[in-house]
Amino acid sequence: MTEKLQFYIVFHEKLFDECYKDIPQDILDKYFTFIAVNENIKKQYTEDKYKVVNEWDLPKYNNLFQKEGYKENSVIYHILANDMHKQYKYIGFFQYDMIFTMNAMNTILREIESESTCLYLEAHNFRFCGQQTWNEPPVMAYLIDNYQQFNNRQFSYNESDAYPLYNSYVIPVKTYEKIMPWVMSLYDKMAAIVVHKHFGHIAGLYERIMAFAIGEENLHMVKLDIKHDHFYKDSLSPIEESHFSL
Repeated sequence: MTEKLQFYIVFHEKLFDECYKDIPQDILDKYFTFIAVNENIKKQYTEDKYKVVNEWDLPKYNNLFQKEGYKENSVIYHILANDMHKQYKYIGFFQYDMIFTMNAMNTILREIESESTCLYLEAHNFRFCGQQTWNEPPVMAYLIDNYQQFNNRQFSYNESDAYPLYNSYVIPVKTYEKIMPWVMSLYDKMAAIVVHKHFGHIAGLYERIMAFAIGEENLHMVKLDIKHDHFYKDSLSPIEESHFSL
């Protein structure tokens, strides 16, 4: 039986109850799965409040994604690899420092009943994603050329705010299944040509790869009223946060 929706919330240390204080427990139980990453960090959250899955306990798990700094992109891959998306119509990815409200939930539940939709926190045009915030022209040129060859279609270089960032969005499962073969085909290729400037550098690149893949599907775009509050990130252990932040 196909169910409407499931969110996967990625965290590496703490879950903050105040981020979900507006969400009734039955809604939290039904639509939210919390993915704990990095087994080396002690987890802190209210017992029996959250449905938690340890990424490292999944039947199919590649620890190199976390070790090499792919961050939440690791979860995006492992959800697919373990068929955790199959029973849903829509799938959402978010992070532990985002504040959910019932207003946002109602928007999501309403919008997924109509045309194919991407609900997002923040989106930008190609110039911002490919140049202003990721100024590596040879990498971008290779990426776009590879997209066109793999998909046998032209890349649009969209100048509207079509590309959702932060790896935080709700998309149709059929879109997720459609775009991931290209994304996964890049793992070895991009690792061979990208210079790792710092831990998490590759994560920023794949954030944009996911944004481009989703944006090129021309979904109906709906902005969500979900606050991304860095107070929660700032409250984490400085050592742990610097090495394992999402």
